[in-house]
Amino acid sequence: MTIATLQEFKDYVRELTNDLDGTFTLALESASAEVRHYLGFDPEADSGGPEPDVVIACCLLAAVHGDVGDPQVNAYRRRAAQRLLDPYRLNTGFGAAESQS
Repeated sequence: MTIATLQEFKDYVRELTNDLDGTFTLALESASAEVRHYLGFDPEADSGGPEPDVVIACCLLAAVHGDVGDPQVNAYRRRAAQRLLDPYRLNTGFGAAESQS
């Protein structure tokens, strides 16, 4: 299951046709997996569903995975998505270094 729906992503990239639905679905699945790995949990497990900024982060990453922009734009999108996700991260890596001491 994807964090952002296919229709949400198509609205985000302003796509009106169904020609790229297969590509967009694969990009959304990959982006959703990246979001889950980055956060350290599944934002869909919450009964209310993911927060709107998490959905937009997923759309940003799906655009990267779907190669919607050039490399510079995609680098910007990836960093923008990470900034949207940062407040929700469970493991930032800092606690692990302290617990090993």
